[in-house]
Amino acid sequence: MPYELYRRTSRLCSIEVLDSRLRAAVLAAAEVEHLDEALETLIACVETHSVPRRRPGLLTHVMGRGLRHQTLSAGVLLPRHLLIAVTDLRSGTTTAHAVELADVTVTDADQYGVVDGGVTVLGRWSGMSETASLYVGLGADEAGGRFKELLHQAVARAKRQRPGAGYRPAP
Repeated sequence: MPYELYRRTSRLCSIEVLDSRLRAAVLAAAEVEHLDEALETLIACVETHSVPRRRPGLLTHVMGRGLRHQTLSAGVLLPRHLLIAVTDLRSGTTTAHAVELADVTVTDADQYGVVDGGVTVLGRWSGMSETASLYVGLGADEAGGRFKELLHQAVARAKRQRPGAGYRPAP
């Protein structure tokens, strides 16, 4: 029986009001990928706070494996790119990646079959040498649903605009 691993809450916002760690990571990734000017054509920006549903058991604490952490994440949707940033609230580390929308596959169900409002995005992410799938956690709320809808629309539009390619939603 599937279960929720995280309680997620999302809010649509501007880049300026993102958590400072997420904002810095998104802006740095945009600069590296030469997307600085593209940020002015923002379609949507979402910030999601994810809290683990279950506390790990004693054995997990002793073995030090399987600990899930609270995270804060941002999704920045541009006409041709998606930027994501994630901050692990326990360690304070933040990572960010960008991907071109015309080259991605988006699926609503994550790879582990758990109930969640997010999406899995398969593509060639910045800083990675091979195609990889990254999970974008979104709340099962209005803001998460709206961002997901806008992401699917933007991917379809980017694929239609690419010569010789057509958008096929993932099953």
